[in-house]
Amino acid sequence: MVFVGLGLSALPRNLTNNASAITLREEPGVSFGVGAPVFVLRENGLAVRFGNAVAAGEGAIRIGFYDPLDPLLAHATEPVSLPADPRLLWLLASSEERRSLREAIGDLGRVLPHTALSMINSPEFTDFYRDRLIQRIRADIETAWQATRTSGAWQELLRGYEPIMRDAASRDLRPIIENRFRNVPMRMLRANALQFLDPFHDAQWNMAPVEEALQAALLEVRERGLPERTVGRLLQAPPTTEFLRALTEAVTTQFAQDIALRDLLAEMVSDERFRPYLGNLIARTMDLARLAPRLLISLHGSTDLNPVASFVIRTLVSGRNDRVVVFMSPAQRDAMLALDPDGVRPLARAVSG
Repeated sequence: MVFVGLGLSALPRNLTNNASAITLREEPGVSFGVGAPVFVLRENGLAVRFGNAVAAGEGAIRIGFYDPLDPLLAHATEPVSLPADPRLLWLLASSEERRSLREAIGDLGRVLPHTALSMINSPEFTDFYRDRLIQRIRADIETAWQATRTSGAWQELLRGYEPIMRDAASRDLRPIIENRFRNVPMRMLRANALQFLDPFHDAQWNMAPVEEALQAALLEVRERGLPERTVGRLLQAPPTTEFLRALTEAVTTQFAQDIALRDLLAEMVSDERFRPYLGNLIARTMDLARLAPRLLISLHGSTDLNPVASFVIRTLVSGRNDRVVVFMSPAQRDAMLALDPDGVRPLARAVSG
C-alpha cells in the first residue's frame, strides 16, 4: 500500500499549456492521460521526472517541462515513447541489473526441468498420481479433439489441404508412377507366359514386375523428398495455423474447466512427499523473488523508490494501457531499440509552441 500511495501521489500540475511546451508526433491511438509523466535519462541511466505529457489528437503529444532550459536536455535530445508497464523497468535498468535478472531466471529455468523430471520418476508419483493424471489428460485431449473436429476449422483444414494434395499427386507423384509402371504389363506377360499356356494347373502368378516397379517408385519418391516437401506445404498452409490455434484453445479450455484435474494437481502440489524434490526449485524461486523487486523498483542501485517504478505501479493499479515519454541520448535510444524494437517508439518533433 505504501508503493500505491507513492504512485498515486506523483501527479503534478498540467504543464502542457505553458508557452514553453512542445509538440511531438506518435502513432494515432496512443493513450496519454493528463499529467502522464515525462522523464529525462541522465548519462548514467538514472531517470529524472521532468514534466508531463498529454495526447493532443491525431498522434500529437503535448509536452510540458518543469524547466525547459535545464542543461539535462542538451544531453537527452531524443524523445521516445515507452510502454508504461513492467517492460519499462526492464528497459531502464542497467546492463548489470538485467544481467543479474537473466542469471537468476536462467538458474530457475535450469532447475525447473530437473525438478519436474525427478518428481515424475519418483515412486510417489508413479504409485499415486501417474495413472490418474494420464487418464485425466487423455480424456481432456480427446474431448478437445472431438470439439475441434466439429468446428469450422476442421472443414477449412480439409478444404485447404485438398488442392495441395491434388497438386502433389498430379505434378510430382503421377509422373513417377507412370514412368515406373509403363512397362509392367509387358513384363508381367513375359514373366507369366507359361501360365497362360498351361490349362491343367492352377495359375501361380509371378508378381515380381509389379513389386519391383513399386519399390523403384517408392525409392524415387524418397530420393526426391516428395513426402517432406508435401508435409512442409501442408504445415505452411494458413488452415493449418488456424486449426492448430483452435485445437490449442480447445485443449487449454478443457484443462481449465476440468475440476478433477485441478483438484489432482492441487493434491500433488500440497503432497508433503514431494517436498524433498522441491528444495532446489524453492531456493531459486526465493532468490528471484528477492532480487527482481529490489532491482526493478530501485533502479541503478538507488535505495529509494524510483519515480519510474512509482508511475508503473500507479498505471497497473488503475488498469490503464498508458505509455510514457522519456528523453534520452541517441546512444541510449539505440540501446533500447535493440532490447525491444516493438515497444520502443522514437518520437518526431512537430511544431514548437
